[in-house]
Amino acid sequence: MKYLFLLVAVIFSLNAFSQERVFSGKVVDKDKRGIPFCVVKAKDRNEGVYTDENGRFSFTSNTDSVKAFIFYSLGYAKREVPTAGFPNDTMTIELEKEYTTLKEAVIVADGKLRHKLLGRKKQKHIGDCYQKYGEEDAVFLRADKLNFGTLKDVSVYITNEGVPDTKFRIHVYEKDPVTNLPGKELTDSNLVVHANAGNEWVKADLSNKRIPVGEGLFISVEWIAGHGNNDASLQSSKHTAVTNHNGQVLGLTRNYGVPYMFHRSPFHTDWGTTWGNNFNPMLCPMISGTYTYVKKK
Repeated sequence: MKYLFLLVAVIFSLNAFSQERVFSGKVVDKDKRGIPFCVVKAKDRNEGVYTDENGRFSFTSNTDSVKAFIFYSLGYAKREVPTAGFPNDTMTIELEKEYTTLKEAVIVADGKLRHKLLGRKKQKHIGDCYQKYGEEDAVFLRADKLNFGTLKDVSVYITNEGVPDTKFRIHVYEKDPVTNLPGKELTDSNLVVHANAGNEWVKADLSNKRIPVGEGLFISVEWIAGHGNNDASLQSSKHTAVTNHNGQVLGLTRNYGVPYMFHRSPFHTDWGTTWGNNFNPMLCPMISGTYTYVKKK
């Protein structure tokens, strides 16, 4: 009985110092404007949330397991803040602007501008990609090596499953020459779009970014708006199969003719590859684009 009492006392003592806490705050730029859909990630853990459209966030975690948060968003420098410095109510985190330099494609003047497809135009919708909050899926879109140019736009097919008008972020990456995985990020700011009713192509204009295409680019879709880092769900009103996804559902196709696609789990940094084979190519997200080049006279 004495040992049982001691055990209960130890457990009670541990619980007193180790408990769930809600960390709340707002991420802003130097002008104190909220940074939408900024990543708030627990250091050394694959846990996180995104800020809302006004830059506000709320993260529930154990005070013992999370010692610091890392804040980052496209176009801003990363910042690490110890959880010990968080006040009991809310905290304002300011991020500094970070400028990236791209090697611009050279568009020659003595020729006519032409537009060419990146990826496949005719894509048959034969499957659905049920993402989770924080997940990212990518596909490599190959370009004609003879036509060097700049990315004009990107289109993503969103089905009417789940919640079609959930916002998502589009990323553009160059191919890493060593791993052949998505490498350097080529977008320098948030590219956030959404569908309306679903079963539609959602187009994003990137013509002002002047992103060089080269042999091709990785285009990805990241689900950034959802229920946060807890187990609660928005409950799909259409299908129980998407209850735990609660966001846009990507269309899938085999029309690329490639045996792989690329996936990144929520709040992870490493990419994984899902393989098919040459007889049964992997289902890939329905993503395409166009690029601008100059046809010489």
